[in-house]
Amino acid sequence: MVLEQTSAHSEEASEQAQVKMEVKPGVLYVVAIPIGNLDDFTPRAWHVLENVDYIACEEVQASRRLLQLHKIKAQLISYRESGREEAGERILELLRKNTKVALIAGAGTPAISDPGRDLVERCYAANLPISPIPGVSALTTALSAAGLPSRRFAFEGFLPRQSGECKQVLQALADEERTMVFFEAPHRLVDTLQAMLNSWGNRRAFVGRELTKYFEECCQADLEFFCNKYQKTPPKGEFVIVVEGAQVNEQDRELALQKQLAEDTAFLKALNLPARTQAELLIHFRGLNKNKAKKLTINA
Repeated sequence: MVLEQTSAHSEEASEQAQVKMEVKPGVLYVVAIPIGNLDDFTPRAWHVLENVDYIACEEVQASRRLLQLHKIKAQLISYRESGREEAGERILELLRKNTKVALIAGAGTPAISDPGRDLVERCYAANLPISPIPGVSALTTALSAAGLPSRRFAFEGFLPRQSGECKQVLQALADEERTMVFFEAPHRLVDTLQAMLNSWGNRRAFVGRELTKYFEECCQADLEFFCNKYQKTPPKGEFVIVVEGAQVNEQDRELALQKQLAEDTAFLKALNLPARTQAELLIHFRGLNKNKAKKLTINA
């Protein structure tokens, strides 16, 4: 019995090692790289990058400096917001020819708030396989340190640069109940925090600066605190902002639901639909149970 268990464990370990070591041609490897601390590079990520022929990246010069640290000699292909159509075609053609290709971001996990997502989508459209090599992400790194509700969250990335568009987006998110995560540049940080405070009031928030780097700062406070802090001390480095979602009590939620259902039933009645059809629509789109849906439509 002990021999059988040992043999099974050996086979499992052998399979895991094979998955770790094998780099297949014709597959786009989506490889996560550190967001600052080079010790966060996983052995598997390095192994893939060492064994591919080409690496698609957003910032060629920065990526070259990073890869030269480990003497990785793969040819770099610029995959930026501009020129991505031509670069994408070249990458797809390489994959069709069974070339080994990886995709990396400027930092962290590719295809999250960067043009790499388009390349992944194009590979699926061309029926070319994708293999993710997981690792660091600024999104999950910040959430883990924020101390705010994270069972449900919304990733918003960078807000629009124009103040009018930014204000519209923030106003649209005013009733968002999930914790929200944003990326921000230092020269825009104070304006962004002030716009959040103006649009949402003084909510709990987290600001992560230079995460995983030497001058890392993690702080949870409220938006007003951060506005004052960075007005007095000009921000430097890269920032992730995590903000608590809207707090809605159950009474307000129930009133909002009743109002929505009243509008729905009035609309369905105006369409002259049979009561049964009206009930089925309410069940499907509003998640009501059958009895409540029937009661609403019969009494409407």
